[in-house]
Amino acid sequence: MLRFLFVLLALGLAAPSATAQITFEPLPVAAEDEAPEFPIQGRPVRITLDEPADAVKVVWRPNSAIPDTVALDAAGSSFVWTPSRAGVATIQATSGEATVSQNVSVRYAGFPASGIFILIVAATILFGGAGFAMGKLLGGESPAPYQDLMPDT
Repeated sequence: MLRFLFVLLALGLAAPSATAQITFEPLPVAAEDEAPEFPIQGRPVRITLDEPADAVKVVWRPNSAIPDTVALDAAGSSFVWTPSRAGVATIQATSGEATVSQNVSVRYAGFPASGIFILIVAATILFGGAGFAMGKLLGGESPAPYQDLMPDT
């Protein structure tokens, strides 16, 4: 048992610790604007790395069957990035063999028109069908083929 604890201690001390971090700071578009709290599509974001990296890339839709990877021009440890689309993205900074990654959620700049259109169509179908069914039920007309049938109990 003691040997097992020594092995665990040795593995814990030998494991490399990832201390490098990636921080995001959304920037205001104009001087009089206030900086948003979260990254927004089409607005600049300052990305700051603890250490300069050889390569920095953005992976849109990470861990999916169809990720989209975009390389960023990382000159130094701080640079500006403007997200081209909304959604979940992973920023990966590679320096030698070490890779540091940070997930970020980029929000839409406004309400997406397609989402509002789909909401209106779905509500029309749902409530229209319910209204049609209630009208048929409470209309006072009884269906002709079912007048002579006894209820199934």
